[in-house]
Amino acid sequence: MRLRRPVPMAVSVATIALLIPGLAACGGTKTGYGDPTGEGFSAVSISGAQGKAPTIKWHKAIAYPKTTTVKTLVKGDGAAVGSGDTISAYIWIGDGTTEQEAYSDYSNGQPETLTNDGKLGPVWTQILKGAHYGDRIAAVTSSQKLLGAGGNPSMGIGTRDSLVVVVDLMAKTTPSPSASPSASSTAKALSGPKGKALPAPSWMPKLLLKGGATSAPTGMDFTGIKKPGANGKLKKAILIQGTGKKVTAGSTITANYYGMVYGATQPFDQSYTKQPFTSSLAQLVKGWQQGLVGVRVGSRVFLQIPPSLGYGSQDMTSNGIPPNSTLYFVLDILAVS
Repeated sequence: MRLRRPVPMAVSVATIALLIPGLAACGGTKTGYGDPTGEGFSAVSISGAQGKAPTIKWHKAIAYPKTTTVKTLVKGDGAAVGSGDTISAYIWIGDGTTEQEAYSDYSNGQPETLTNDGKLGPVWTQILKGAHYGDRIAAVTSSQKLLGAGGNPSMGIGTRDSLVVVVDLMAKTTPSPSASPSASSTAKALSGPKGKALPAPSWMPKLLLKGGATSAPTGMDFTGIKKPGANGKLKKAILIQGTGKKVTAGSTITANYYGMVYGATQPFDQSYTKQPFTSSLAQLVKGWQQGLVGVRVGSRVFLQIPPSLGYGSQDMTSNGIPPNSTLYFVLDILAVS
């Protein structure tokens, strides 16, 4: 929820589903429900150059689709997207029921990072099948297939909306810390948390580590920790106090993260075995936005995020996050720009 995955993006991508539920839909008065509808791509025109924000013309609201339809709008001349590839891609999502933009990477000028590991969900599998770098691919699908039964109210997407997804596949990236855009100038910071270790608070589950205090987490032990209520508050603990630049509300951060829900035995998403995640803080869940401001580069921080600052009542069980889940994150802040 790669974490615009913390889509963390899935939209079934961790980069969107797991990290970007706080984005609001564009304003408007159309409801779409009960209006005359068209089928699939016949109800919408998509134009514009690959890599630039698409121009969308709605002809009618799109009838709720039973299946996902995918077509390539611009054929790229790059290599075929391979299994396991780490992909830099721009993503745009429109609500075909309300005829409104719901989400756009183009507004902040930063592409997503997707990993074609078979875990993105069936819509993304269909989009990426046979794709090439340089392609612009569009899909008409349902909110349930892309986001789960709960839709995404904070993006203006209901439980039974038709969606249009436009994806620009920009380039294959190298899945290593050196591939991060911040890594070349902050190699030292990207090596992991550095600073004074601080005691963990009693409300926090025990953090399981590969080795010492600065090693990568491998899990959380909730033994003796009371299950949190749905109306809890944000809790924050600095486990290692870094000495670098502070995170601000306008920062772009590079971080490693490990996320779990109460009582789980496996993370719903993590980056420690993949690559650090880079995103504008403003694009992430509210719990990250509020909890990371003021944290210094080199720090390891633990966040307990209530549903109101996470994913609320959305049913993301397929991604390991049931409705009204409290989220537990450990994060290493590696760089800030």
